[in-house]
Parts: sequence; structure tokens; C-alpha cells
Amino acid sequence: MSMTMAETQATERKKKVEKYFHPTPERSLDQIGTALLTGGGAGVLVGLIAMSGNAFFGVLLMAGGIWAAVKGGQKKKEYKDAYEKAEPKPSDREMDRLLAQDLKVIEDRAMSRLGITSEHLEIGAESWDPVAALLGGSPAARPTKRPLVLYGPKFSGFGIGDDGVWRFREYEVLVVCPALHHLALFHCTLDFLSGGLSKEDTEEYQYNHVVAVSTRTTPAPDHVSLDELNTRAPDDDTVRFSKVQRRRLEVSVSNGQSMGVTVGITDEEDSSKKARLQSSGIDEVIGSIRRVLRDRS
Repeated sequence: MSMTMAETQATERKKKVEKYFHPTPERSLDQIGTALLTGGGAGVLVGLIAMSGNAFFGVLLMAGGIWAAVKGGQKKKEYKDAYEKAEPKPSDREMDRLLAQDLKVIEDRAMSRLGITSEHLEIGAESWDPVAALLGGSPAARPTKRPLVLYGPKFSGFGIGDDGVWRFREYEVLVVCPALHHLALFHCTLDFLSGGLSKEDTEEYQYNHVVAVSTRTTPAPDHVSLDELNTRAPDDDTVRFSKVQRRRLEVSVSNGQSMGVTVGITDEEDSSKKARLQSSGIDEVIGSIRRVLRDRS
């Protein structure tokens, strides 16, 4: 059964993006393989020559040469397989462009699911725009009103780019749509490898039911180990956190429900040690939501 064009594109994207999260193997692994192959071949040749004078010594040399050649072949194959998984990597800018495209798709999907257009939004066109931020532009590039979009990492595998930014295999995305009479929210999980969405939830609240727009710092789930999640820079001390804690932005309502995203990751014992994430625009978003809440209260 043949794949659709969308499925083919998702598969090709996954193959490309996965390379970003695989560490490029050390060249020395290939060099060791080459040395073993060369030495093994020389051992077999010398063994053949020695056979005429000392059969036992010749056989010993040949056996050692064959063993070295086999090991050398294994090392070279190991290097080749690891290299093909990791290279050629997409650049940090390519990764950010892909994420920007995904966020724009999610923004449009959220408004469609919530039945909201830009005319319904009670927010200025100059509000925080993560798409523009990722592309190095400004909100003025998209002058129409748009919802507030926040995204943050899920605790999935991550890689540290050449620019020092941590990029993740999965993100959670929160789209906040301040309408005339209510606050509409859309939350989903983005599989960054394929661009696929899952766990899509929508909520709509009357403004007088919104009790808090806040940030909370809490310990990450006990099973989370950044050492195990790190897929790109295993020898980097910056990911060796004693205990992981996360900072989350949350919108809470009177019935106790809340929606939010992680906007920071730090070491519980050393707050100066933190993950460098893409700009979340958290201060701008909180300010925008609070202004709307004040105007509607």
C-alpha cells in the first residue's frame, strides 16, 4: 500500500530531523578500524611467509591477523552506521525554521478548532510572535491580530545545538485566544521529528472564571534524567543536573483546571545551571493576558 504525499513528507522529515539528535561519531573510531584492517592484512601476509619456516608461528600470525581484520571491519561498519544516522545534520537555523512552520500550523488549527478568527481577538497585532522570533523577524511581519502562542519542551530526547540552544524531540504548545467574552485555549503535543500533533485539547472560559496566570517552579517527574535524555552532547557537563526542576506558565480557572507549558529547566541545587531554551516570550504573554483580564473584569 503506497503512502500519501503527506506521509512521505513526514517520513522524509523524520529521517532528516533525527540526524540532529544523533551524536556524530569520533573520527578515531574509523581510524582504529583502518589500522586494525591494515595490521590484520599484514599479519596474514607475514604468517603465510612464515609458514615455510615455522608452521606453528605462521598459523599464529595468520590467526591474529584474521582476528584484527575482522575487528577492524566491525569498527569501520560501526563508524559508518553511526555516521549515516548523524550526518548530514540540519543546521540550527533549519531546525528553527521547521519549528516556526509547525507553530504557524498549530496556530491556524487552534483557531479553526475553537471557531475563532482574527477579528474575534481582543489583542493587539504587536503581541508576542514566536514564529517571527524563530525566524529572526519581528511581529510587524504579520500585522493582523493573532493568538498568543507558547511552546515548551516535553521531557523527551534533546540535543544541544552549535548555538548552545537545547532542542527537543517533542514540545507542548499552548495557544491562547482572548476573545470578546471568553478566553479560549488550545493545547497539544508536537512530535518535532514528524511534525505530527497529538493530545489536542480545547477549553473555553468566561473571564470571571480565570483565577490566575502564573509561573510555578516544581520538581520534574522522578523518572526524568537529563543525562539519559541527552542525545547529542553526552560529555557536556551543562546537562549533568543533580535534580531537575521546571518552570511552567499556567492559566488556571476556578474549578481547579489549568493549562500550561514548561518555559524553563534548571538544576534544583544550582539555579545558575539551566537549559538554554528558545525565547518563550513569557513576560510578554503574561502581560498581554493580564491586560485583557483587567479590561474584562
